[in-house]
Amino acid sequence: MSPSDKTKREKERFVALSFCRADLLFELNDDRAIEFAAGATPVLLGKTAEELIGTPLKSFIHKEDAQLFDELLDSASNKGRLDDVALHLSGPKGAKIRISFSGYRVPDFNNHFFLAIKVDTQRATFGKIEPLKRETETNLLETESFSQIASERVASFIRAGGEAQVSMVKVNHLDKLLNTVGATDKKKLLGEIGSILNENSIGGDTASRIDQDSFSFAHSDGVNPLDINKKIEALAAQIHPDGDMVQAISSTLDVDGAGMSEDQVARALIHTMQKFCENKGTVRESALSDVLSGMMTNTVKNVSFIKEVSKNMDMDIFFMPINDLKGGYVHHFEGLVRFKGEHANESPYHMICLAEEVGIICDLDMAIVRKSIERVHHFRQQKFLPPVAINLSGASLGNDMFMKALHKLLKDAPEMSGHLLFEITESARIEDLPKVNKILQSIRKMGFEVCLDDFGAGAASFDYLNGLDVDVVKFDGPVVKRAYQTEKGSDLLRAMSNMCHDLNIHTVAEMVEDENMAKHMKECSIDFGQGWFFGKPDPDPLQYARSFAPTNKIRKN
Repeated sequence: MSPSDKTKREKERFVALSFCRADLLFELNDDRAIEFAAGATPVLLGKTAEELIGTPLKSFIHKEDAQLFDELLDSASNKGRLDDVALHLSGPKGAKIRISFSGYRVPDFNNHFFLAIKVDTQRATFGKIEPLKRETETNLLETESFSQIASERVASFIRAGGEAQVSMVKVNHLDKLLNTVGATDKKKLLGEIGSILNENSIGGDTASRIDQDSFSFAHSDGVNPLDINKKIEALAAQIHPDGDMVQAISSTLDVDGAGMSEDQVARALIHTMQKFCENKGTVRESALSDVLSGMMTNTVKNVSFIKEVSKNMDMDIFFMPINDLKGGYVHHFEGLVRFKGEHANESPYHMICLAEEVGIICDLDMAIVRKSIERVHHFRQQKFLPPVAINLSGASLGNDMFMKALHKLLKDAPEMSGHLLFEITESARIEDLPKVNKILQSIRKMGFEVCLDDFGAGAASFDYLNGLDVDVVKFDGPVVKRAYQTEKGSDLLRAMSNMCHDLNIHTVAEMVEDENMAKHMKECSIDFGQGWFFGKPDPDPLQYARSFAPTNKIRKN
C-alpha cells in the first residue's frame, strides 16, 4: 500500500470511528463555512456532502437558534472546544431537528473547527413545551417556555466556555405609566422593552415577562444589567412626559453550581427566579438583590442535601393508612418520605419539586424505593403488614436507566410481590405513555400493582387513564372536597368512580377528614379512603395493627 493510500485509509478509519457518536461531521473555516462534510447530509440537510462545501453552516441552523449558534462558537473560540451543546437544525421542508454537537479547534488545520453532530430526539428538556409560547404584548416568552429554553441555552453557553448569568429587572411604576399612555404608546413601550431584553439575551430570545412589572433574561457576563436599566428608563421617558417616574432595578445571579452539572445549575437558577417571583411582593426593593442571591445559595444548598440523602438513603419513611370504606380496616398504606436534620419538620413537597426541576428526581426516587423496601422488610419480620404504596415521579418513569434499575430491583426481590405498589404522581408529565405503560405492565406481571395519583387534578388525568393500565386511581383532594360540598361535585365523582370500576380499577379518595365525609365517599362509590380521619403518617405502621385488612390484595378477581 502506497503512503498516499495508507493516509487515505487512515482518514477513512477516523471518519468511520467518528460516526460511532455522530450523524454528521463538519470542518469549518474561519468564516464558518463548510470545508468538509460527511454523514447523513441528504436526509438531514437535503444536500450531498459535496454540495455543502463552501456553504455557511449557520444557514442550516434553525432560525430560532441562529444567533445562539454564533454566540456558542464565539465562546468556544476562546476555550477551544464545545461539549455536548443542544441546538436545532433546519432540515428539508423546514423540519426542526433537535441535535447535540461537540467539537474543537485544531491548530494544525489553520485553527478550523471540527464538529460532530448527533440527532438527539430523546434528550430530556426542561418542561418540553413545543412550540414555545409568547406573551402578546412584549413578544417575550411565557414563564414556562422561558424555563425550558433558558435552562438549555445557559447550559449550552457554559459548555461552550461562556460565563452565563440570569437577571431579573423590576420596573417600578410601569403599571402607572401604562395606565396613563394610550393604546399605541402602550404597545410601543412594552414591545420595545421586550426587544431590549431579547437583544441582550443569550441567543437573542431568552427573556420573559414574569408579571406586570418584572422581567427576567439569561445573558452572558459581558452584558451589564445596569445598562439595560438605563435603556428601559430612557425608553419610558421618551414615550411619555410622565415616563421619568419609571425606575428599573435589576438583580443578577451568577451561575456557580457547587458540584452540579451545567444542566442542573441552569435549572436551579430558573427554579430560584420563579420561587422568588412568587413571593417578591413581601420583599423591600432595597433588599431585592440580597434576597434573590440568598435564595440561590439556599437552592444550591438544598440540591446538595437532596443528592447526599439520595446517596446515603438517610431518610425516614412514614406510613399513612388507607382504609376500606365498607369494611373499615386498613387496606394498605402510603409510604411517605420524611427528611432528617434541619428539614425534619418540613413538608418534603418543596424538596421533591426542586429535585424534579433540577433533574435529580430519579436518584431520590430510587433511594425512596430502596428505603421503603428496607422498612417493609423490617416490619414484616414482626407482624403481618398490608401492602405499601410508594410514590414515583412521572419524570422517573420516563427515564430509561431508572426504569431498568427499578425492574431489576423488583426482580431480585420477589418476596416483595403483593406487598408493594407504586403511585404515579402527575407533578412531572410523562411524555411517552405507550413506552411507560409497557414497562409498567412488566412490573404488574411481577405482582406489583400500580396506582394513578392525583386523578382529576389536571387535563392529563384522562390521558393517563387511557394510556396506562393501572389497578387503582386516587382522586385528588380538591376533587374530593368539591364532591363533599356540592351535589354536582358528588355526581361527577360518582360517575368517575363508576367509570373506573367498569375498567376493573379500584378508587381511593384522599383528604377524608371526618366520619361524615367518609360516609359520603362510600355513597359516591369510592372503595378506599385516606385522610386524618383514618390516621396520620407515622414511622411505625404496626400501631394500626388492630385495623389491618384480612387480605393484602387490591386487584379485583
